Amino acid sequence: MSVSNSILQGAQHLAQGNIAAAEQLAHALLAPGPDPDALHLLALVRIQQHRLDEAIQHLGRSLSIRPHHAHVLMNLGKVLLLAGRHGEAAAAMADAVAADPGLADAWYELGELQHRLGDPASAEASWRRVLALVPGHQLALLSLGVLLKDNDRPSESEALLAQGFGDAQDPRLKSAFAYNLAFAQYGQGKKDAALENFARVAKLDPGRSSVELTRADLLVELSRFDEALAVMKDVIAREPLNPAAHQAYNDLLHSLGRDEEFLASYDKAPDHTPLALSKAGLLSLSKRTVEAHAAYEAVLAREPDNCDAMSGAAEALAQLGRHDEAVKTLEKALARAPDDPGLIRGLAIASLQSRDPEKAAVMAEKCIARAPHDQLGLAVLGSAWRLMDDAREERLNGYDELIQMFDLEPPQGFSDMASFNAELNEWLAQVHPQTREPINQSLRSGSQTRGNIFGAGHDLVERLKQRIAEAMQRYIAGIAPDAAHPFRGRRGAGFRFTGSWSSRLRDCGYHVNHVHPEGWISSCYYVGVPDAVKDETQKQGWIKFGEPSYDIGLGVRRAIQPVPGRLVLFPSYMWHGTVPFHSDTVRTTIAFDAVPR
Repeated sequence: MSVSNSILQGAQHLAQGNIAAAEQLAHALLAPGPDPDALHLLALVRIQQHRLDEAIQHLGRSLSIRPHHAHVLMNLGKVLLLAGRHGEAAAAMADAVAADPGLADAWYELGELQHRLGDPASAEASWRRVLALVPGHQLALLSLGVLLKDNDRPSESEALLAQGFGDAQDPRLKSAFAYNLAFAQYGQGKKDAALENFARVAKLDPGRSSVELTRADLLVELSRFDEALAVMKDVIAREPLNPAAHQAYNDLLHSLGRDEEFLASYDKAPDHTPLALSKAGLLSLSKRTVEAHAAYEAVLAREPDNCDAMSGAAEALAQLGRHDEAVKTLEKALARAPDDPGLIRGLAIASLQSRDPEKAAVMAEKCIARAPHDQLGLAVLGSAWRLMDDAREERLNGYDELIQMFDLEPPQGFSDMASFNAELNEWLAQVHPQTREPINQSLRSGSQTRGNIFGAGHDLVERLKQRIAEAMQRYIAGIAPDAAHPFRGRRGAGFRFTGSWSSRLRDCGYHVNHVHPEGWISSCYYVGVPDAVKDETQKQGWIKFGEPSYDIGLGVRRAIQPVPGRLVLFPSYMWHGTVPFHSDTVRTTIAFDAVPR
């Protein structure tokens, strides 16, 4: 048998899982002396045996005998990737495509490495090269479709993913296409089409509770509440210990005002610590604080070292005004998990509430050292400095400079903002859910849209988004640079929206003081406001800044009067809320978060 036929036979052994036979053949071929193909075969054997360093050595020897062999270079790239040597892997894969520009598999692997190394533009180019060489290449279609979806190009993504879904035969691959296709369609406001694809995923790959809960969430957005509840109940029946399913189900029950059913699913489920913690959290959000504390204590009675239960118990103690006990509880938790940013931040907050700003500042700085973009940690640090009369608080928050107003120009097709906002307000009135406020949101006596309002396919919103983007660019350009500042130091070449929604407040409605933990820049755009906001004494319905969500003696630092057509931008870590108002006219806004691109 010739050497080339022997190599083919060795490859067949590997394909059949007969590693021992492939290894024996490779050694036989190497007995007369080094051979590049035999070394390549032995390297593939070593990869299967997870002996990666030896595989790299054999591939290197093969290339020293026969340089620039594309398949050997491609496999070298793969094994370097397995070894965690990503930069070297990318270099080897680039050498492979240079040696053979028609090697589609190498282009695909190169794209994967480029994407992993944070170079989406190069990854896109590599995957498009694959598709030029092999039209309909399934993995390239999927990877490129997901990349475009994740980079706010849902229309392009949809076309690729739809093609892949139509061509795919393997059920799991078909499911992956349908799953990502659903999100690409959702990103364009095609919610019914997205819902259909989520249903396809459920049929192709049954039992994926996360997909079912995503489908239920979309049903809620479409105000198909009974269908959503049915999906959630099915997941709970199949997985009674699934905390996410119980949480989503009871969140919706609360929004629908079905108080007699609220939390009952937990009581019917088996005793399970994650469920007990989930229920305790909902009790806390419902301001049933005594019950919440008792629930956390019940967990601690059987699991004394459970840090989540200690954190929850401390929060409940703080709500009950027992601040010193809250501090001691969090100190006990931190003794068990000293590097947990959430516990460190919690102790900073509890220290503020017990009137110990020095300790709060130390803990907040410790939290930020571990999580520099922790928006709540930054808010707590600012509050501690303010209580200490530390000038750093003003440098951090910059109430006069970093809070800015933009009275927007009419979007394209409108001569004035009044007519534009009137039309937008009419549409928003139709899409706002006929439910009470979500249990975990800041608004009281009102409603909030679900999902992202930007990119949902409505023409008026997209026109407004363009004007907002222009104001954002002016705002960012005007931020004085300071690499050491947690807000200014994040300024880059651009930004992207991470969330967008609309809120409507009714008579006596307001937003409690809060921060936006996932943002960098946050906002409020006023669509329609009641006449009560003209009250410059009581400042009814005004947005206020600087007052924390808990009473530690710090008042409002700045307040801004709502005006239809006005956009207010500010750092996401800045405490903000609204003053309650009295009116039969609702207060309608659009808000969003943005992060550096």
